Amino acid sequence: MQSLRHGYTNDTRGDGSVVVKRYEGPDQVVRHRTEQAMLTHLSHHLPVPRLVRTTDAALHMEHVAGVHGQELIDAGQATRVLRSCGEMLRRIQSVAVPTPFPEGSVLLEGSVPADAVLVHGDYGPNNMLFDPDTFDVTAVLDWEWAHAGDIVEDLAWCEWIVRTHHSPDVAALDELFAAYGHRPSWTERQDAMLAKCRAMLALVERGDQARAGVRRWQQRIAVTLSWTE
Repeated sequence: MQSLRHGYTNDTRGDGSVVVKRYEGPDQVVRHRTEQAMLTHLSHHLPVPRLVRTTDAALHMEHVAGVHGQELIDAGQATRVLRSCGEMLRRIQSVAVPTPFPEGSVLLEGSVPADAVLVHGDYGPNNMLFDPDTFDVTAVLDWEWAHAGDIVEDLAWCEWIVRTHHSPDVAALDELFAAYGHRPSWTERQDAMLAKCRAMLALVERGDQARAGVRRWQQRIAVTLSWTE
């Protein structure tokens, strides 16, 4: 099996038929358990990889055809990709939150809003595969950070991914909000981005390679604070 591109947190490998994901870093047991539960829960609701087999160390999933969202953005298709991201987020938030939620969140602490929705936790083109002709979403990947949370979280993080990794395409974010059907205030969105960044900083501080990760997330927090709409 070959190591797959766009896998940054874990060891993810595939052979064109099956993808094997082995969890690494802090909270790996909780993240493994959360993703396994979410793929099972969502299998009849959303385009997610089908579980083939599970072990204590890894998930074995069916390979899903499609082109990675960030590759399509780099190829000049940001408008169509982000439109599909907005449409898919509406679908995700229409799915009932599992009760009880598997292990809660490994990222965000605090009380769950009364009107909580299903939050992917790392939502954006970085975790989506698309049909390159229709731009339909063929799979939403990496549910290990899923939790019940605020409606703005995934929308704001999708924006953060674009601003951080695809800054020339920031104008295309209008398509994300139009397809989603709502554009929360800049304050709400920036606050949600910063909350996630700070949670990631706290997470990497507990990791084996803390120094590099801490520096990276401290820089990202500073950059996020500097943004204006």
